[in-house]
Formats: sequence, structure tokens, C-alpha cells
Amino acid sequence: MKEEYIIDMESQKTLLHAINRTLKQKNYELVKQHTSHATLNQHRLKFNRGFLILMVAIVPIAFFITHDFNSVPTRDSNSEFRTSYLIDNLQGDIVETWVHWNIIDSERVTVNIVDADLVSAEKITAIKNAILSEKAVQIDDYLLHKAPRGTSSTYYEGWQGAILAASKNPTEFYIPRNFVVLESARGEGDITIQLLNENNSDGYTGYTKSTVEKNQILKSTITIYNVDELSADQLNTVILHEFGHALGLGHSTAPEDLMAPTITTAYPYISGCDIDALSALYDGKTSSDVTCKK
Repeated sequence: MKEEYIIDMESQKTLLHAINRTLKQKNYELVKQHTSHATLNQHRLKFNRGFLILMVAIVPIAFFITHDFNSVPTRDSNSEFRTSYLIDNLQGDIVETWVHWNIIDSERVTVNIVDADLVSAEKITAIKNAILSEKAVQIDDYLLHKAPRGTSSTYYEGWQGAILAASKNPTEFYIPRNFVVLESARGEGDITIQLLNENNSDGYTGYTKSTVEKNQILKSTITIYNVDELSADQLNTVILHEFGHALGLGHSTAPEDLMAPTITTAYPYISGCDIDALSALYDGKTSSDVTCKK
């Protein structure tokens, strides 16, 4: 996939300052060569006209140089989504988050969107893309405060693509990836997504509860609150995060990561450290918390 290069406006400012200095130096040399008042005025007039023409030409050029028309789309960075999750043992106690699904190779995992009629077709598509998309994107590491400009990392727009990447290395347990998405009001399915128009009393936008037995996930329920107030992109972001919990992942230590407890990043995609955590979890690691290192 083509790398995305995003050049900030500081490059434009630097370019214009350099041109300004060069033109001023040229004007100074012309003044030294022509001492008469009339000649000096003529050269000043030519300089001012030339500088004006150059400015008119350079600004549009600088815009096209600095504007990346194929850049990775960002999400509303002013939005903050609080999330939470719970691992509930059948015996009634709370267990650690190092649980995962234990299914056989190619076993189907049914995802059911409950009360899908509450939202538009666009929002249903956003939910399905968060689960089923295999699309990968390249994002400049500088934008996520991971490295200087010039390097980029691969992110995924859906869990299907991220799981395929995680499954390149064999793991002790099979990572679920044969997802079938349904829309039913009856609540059947291995993973259910409950859409509500009401508020959560604790201020959460998304909440995931997984039921386990012998440290294996039997069922996960994702609840999305205030779904009528969320845009399709925002709903996609929250589903991406909560579906990570439904697979067994905990929260990330990095605030710019998709799996952070409060989602604030403008690039809410599945990162390499999310994939590494998923691989480690299904290979017997004793913690599902996501540790992202710069």
C-alpha cells in the first residue's frame, strides 16, 4: 500500500521566508549598482511587482505541495468516548482479564446486532466494517507521537484484517476470525451488540461484559449508549474498541491507542501493539492488557 506523506504548514512558512530573504538580497545588490534616485525607484518598483507576482504564484503551489489529498481520514478529535468492560465468572466472582475464546479452527462466531432498526443503514455498515473490514492503512508515526517524521506503521480499519495479521504466527489457541453478522431482536449469538438511545449512568459510551467459565469466554455482550447521537464514524470507533474487549483484550497504556480507556485519538485504528497483545493473549499470556511502546 502506498505510504501517506503528510507535510505540515511549517514547510510552507519556511519556503516563503527563504524566498523573501533571497529577493531582499537581490534588491540590495541592485541598489548598490544603481545610485541614481530615479534608477533606484525603478528597481524598487520592479522588485515589488515581481515579489507580488511570485507570492500569487507560490501560495497555490505551496498549498498543493503541503496538502495530502490521499491522507488517512481522521475522526473528530474533540470527541471523547469513555469505555469499560467486565469479566463475569459463572460462579459470580470477577476474574482477571487474561481470558480468551477457545474454539476450533474455522468455527463460526455469530455476531448479532440487536435492535438494528434504531439506526440508519449507514450506521449498520459502520458496525459491520469495524468487524469485517480487512483494509490496512499506513499512518505517519509522527502523528501518533511514536517517532520522527519519515516513518510509518500499518493499522487496520477492522478486526478481520487485524486478526489475519495476528494469525500469521501460530498461537496455542485459535483466534476467532470466521464472523457471521446478523441483525435480530432475539439476542442470540456468541457476541451481541445492543444499541440503546439512553444514557449510561456512569457516562460510558460503550460497555462490554464477557461471561467466562474456566477462564474461557462463552459469550460477550457489547452495549452502545446514546447511539442516536453518534455519527457513523463515531459508532465505528466505539465498536472497534468494544469488539477488542469482546475478543479478550484489556485496556491500553497508551492514550493515543484505540484500546485506551478513554478514546481521544483522531486515528482510531487497530495498531500493531493491539495485534501483538491479541497474539500473546491467545498464545497463553497471563494478561490481556495492551502495552504500547514508542
